Amino acid sequence: MTTIFATHHYNYPQNFIEMKPKLARLKQAIKKLEANLIEADTKELEQRLASHLGLQVDYASELNPNQLLAATTTTEGKVLVIAGAGSGKTKTLTYRTSYLIENGVAPKEILLLTFTRKAANEIKNRAKTLLASSFSTDNLSNSKALNDITSSTFHSFCNMLLRQYSGLLGINPRFTILDTGDSEDAIDLINKEKKYPTKITNQAFPRKKTLQNIFSTSRNRRIHIRDLIESSYPDIAVHIPVIEQLAVDFHEYKRTNHLYDFDDIISQVVRHLRTNDTFRKLLQQQYRYVMVDEYQDTNIPQKELIDLICAPASVSLMVVGDDNQSIYAFRGANYENILLFGESYPEAKLIKLEQNYRSTPAVLDYINALSSQITLGYQKQLYSGASIDGVKPTFRRLSDETKEAKYIADKIIELKPDYDYQDFAVLCRTSFQSNYVQLEFMERNIPFIVVGGIRFIERRHIKDVLAFVKILYNPNDTISWHRILTLFKGVGSVTATRLTQAINTDSNVNNNTFEPLLAPSFAKKSPQLKSLHATLSKASQAESVETVIEIILEFYIPVLKTIEENWRERSEDFRVLKNLATEYDSLDKFLENLALDPPNDSVATAGEPKKGTKDSENNSDKVTISTIHSAKGLEWPVVFVNSLVDGMTPHYRSLSDFEELEEERKLFYVACSRAKNRLFLTAPDYFSSYSGYFDKPSRFIAELPADKLTAETGKKLLETLASEDAIWW
Repeated sequence: MTTIFATHHYNYPQNFIEMKPKLARLKQAIKKLEANLIEADTKELEQRLASHLGLQVDYASELNPNQLLAATTTTEGKVLVIAGAGSGKTKTLTYRTSYLIENGVAPKEILLLTFTRKAANEIKNRAKTLLASSFSTDNLSNSKALNDITSSTFHSFCNMLLRQYSGLLGINPRFTILDTGDSEDAIDLINKEKKYPTKITNQAFPRKKTLQNIFSTSRNRRIHIRDLIESSYPDIAVHIPVIEQLAVDFHEYKRTNHLYDFDDIISQVVRHLRTNDTFRKLLQQQYRYVMVDEYQDTNIPQKELIDLICAPASVSLMVVGDDNQSIYAFRGANYENILLFGESYPEAKLIKLEQNYRSTPAVLDYINALSSQITLGYQKQLYSGASIDGVKPTFRRLSDETKEAKYIADKIIELKPDYDYQDFAVLCRTSFQSNYVQLEFMERNIPFIVVGGIRFIERRHIKDVLAFVKILYNPNDTISWHRILTLFKGVGSVTATRLTQAINTDSNVNNNTFEPLLAPSFAKKSPQLKSLHATLSKASQAESVETVIEIILEFYIPVLKTIEENWRERSEDFRVLKNLATEYDSLDKFLENLALDPPNDSVATAGEPKKGTKDSENNSDKVTISTIHSAKGLEWPVVFVNSLVDGMTPHYRSLSDFEELEEERKLFYVACSRAKNRLFLTAPDYFSSYSGYFDKPSRFIAELPADKLTAETGKKLLETLASEDAIWW
């Protein structure tokens, strides 16, 4: 088989030998579940539908055979649905929900767990619309009953359980949720207050971001902190005793101040399910039909949550996912969950959705070739019903990153007559790889939006405003108090800590929790403390969330002017915050939804077209520039994947680790499978940074047969093709 580049030798990553026992176990589990594959049988499906009299929805005409099989399969037992890219998994879950309702399942017995609120609402609302359009007027109540379905993200579901069953579980329901940034700040605050012996060696103590990541990874992957540091952070191993103590103190600090981070929300529910028989039986009796979307993205605690609820044989469990798209290990996701499903549930069945409704046959041919290179996974071959093959993906190398960006811009302008700007996407392994593309687009007046940068909720001024709201809801939220107090000139970390302690002591005795702000010993530190007291007192009496935000902004914006030069630009984000506030009738719901399912981006956009131009009249018509991780689940007619140099894609840090390299390959698979009609793959001749000098094309391009894409070759590339030295692994 001819390949684009010479690949005469293939050296596996350094730890491949160590991985063999684990790989053997995973392959055995996959093989066992593959043996339980059930395939669509037209006559059997017709009989199944005919046996259920009075079905209002025409499932057979709306779904392909395997979708129909998944939607109507036995409502008992456990089922894994492998849904390839673009195979209509959301549609399948929607129709399964409808099918359950039509077969007499009470909506309150259905639990649908997803990773985004958008996905949860989409499935529920589509099913509601489907039933509403099919039922007679007399039966519309059946459609409305879908409101009783529990459809939410893992974190929202567990947050609801902790508050709803707080009495049974013995916890305070008025807890505050810490986002990642809040957790980092809490760790830093504890570190400074405890004054651990961190300077006993020449090795610097890790930053708060690293510490938070270690604590979170340790919990989600069930790895002891010591083992995690020794394997992944050997440079800081000398600090292990202090870090372990800090982790203990961090946990105690959260419990004392009624604070929960993202990991706590799920792990606490799992802990109570294990130890509280009444709680566990309540959930097992209530949720008899469980569906899980994007199962490949679950971590260990999320899997344990599912397993505990679905332990009885009478509970129906259907999980849907694609093992080729497990790309979130950095968030704690465990790709083994989906591969070991047959080991967890020996009697489980397997269904595959392989008909693709997104990409042309030519693009699918390339995607299937990529899939075949993934070492571990369920066998799958995507196919399209389209009659026209389309255009093969194109690979092009350019002399440098500037030329690469110009090539992408040229192609967009060339194809523009047939597409809108919003039909194009540029997908990057990391956000900095889009810098040259952004500059080129601005130079050429190509409108664009950047996705995957700093999230709206993580912007400094948004976090400041939300800190005010948090202390109105939970006066014991020491992290929010500290954030607010240190905004003011004259109030340092020590004063903020003393004042926070006084406020917490006062809040446990008196109703007026803000009185210490007026104490002479503190008031003399900053004249703004008196104004802060007045603002919080006024906001605490406000009748709506929107009014609370308005009162806080009236106080905060003058403060923002003194600390940020671009305060006007930042203030634009407050319009979004106020609009969001109008959707909620209580502070707790407002804070919960922002923490658990925040908006992804700031309203500030780069590359805004000039006023008066045609494109300025259509603000939505913009090219998307996104990280690949942020693009998962989306699609565009034309996709560019850039920076395909080995060492950048795959990332150089993954080259020595088998599992990390496999995830990099899956990440490239996800990027390519976003394309509907055209796929362009680009690479500069070299990339140089402090990390090294990289000048070989990505192995993910080189390992595929030459007939899978069109290579636009220049002189240097032709020389590379003919060279025996084009071997880099």
